[in-house]
This record gives sequence, C-alpha cells and structure tokens, in this order.
Amino acid sequence: MGMGKEKDIFDDMSLILLMYNISQNGIKFARSKSKELTNLCDSYYLLKIYYSEIELSQEDLCDIFCQSKGTVAKTLRKLEDKGYIERIINKDNRRKYILKLTKKGEEVIPVLKREVDYWHNSVGLAKISDESMAVIRDVARKSYNLVND
Repeated sequence: MGMGKEKDIFDDMSLILLMYNISQNGIKFARSKSKELTNLCDSYYLLKIYYSEIELSQEDLCDIFCQSKGTVAKTLRKLEDKGYIERIINKDNRRKYILKLTKKGEEVIPVLKREVDYWHNSVGLAKISDESMAVIRDVARKSYNLVND
C-alpha cells in the first residue's frame, strides 16, 4: 500500500453488510445492558407503544416496523410473558387486540429511552439527516415488499 490512507475493514463492505453489522452490534449492545430485553426490537416496540398517541395493535407494529406477523408475534409473546405488555380486546373489533404497557413496562421506559438514545448518539445514528433516513427507509420498505409480496 502506498502513502495514502490505510483501508479500514468497513471501507469495502456493501451497504447491506454494514446495516447487518450495525444490527448485530445493536443486539449485542442491548444484551449487555439488560438481562430481560435482549433485542433492540424489544425496546423499540415498548417505546413505540408508550409514545404512540393512538392505541396500537400487533398489525400496527407489523406495518410500522415492516416486519412479518410471525416476527412481531414472537417478540410480543416474549414481552407479554415477561410482564411488560398486555393485550386487551378491542371493544370495536373483538378479533383485534390493543397493546398496553403494564406497570413493569412503564417503569422500564426511562431506562430504554436512555439506552436507545445513548446507542443512537454513540454510533452516530442521531446525525443522519432526514433526507438520508428517508432513503434508508425507502430501501428497507422496498426490500421488505420484494420478499413479502
């Protein structure tokens, strides 16, 4: 190699591998911070339910996070088993359940918010522009639709 900048291992990674790497490190980070919440999705689901101005269902989380019904159901079942959420029958549609945080779920929100904010700031996600995030969301949406249509 010449006198130029030495290559970093991440210089040659494709976007998909970079996103995978970020995701895997996020999982490791979450596991290092909590014995019960072992995935950033756990945190994001709980935070979304807490901060939502409307009542959310499992289907809503599937749409919001572009994840399959099976993936969301598995995570929600785990959160329910651990006592963070409860499912309440929707009085307007008895086949639909509304997701509510339990007292235990509400108590963990400040910790989750702090840890997620720390992760975002530490790795630089908080610096990504709205325009760049729109492009990344569009790529994620298209990739999801490509394999789920």
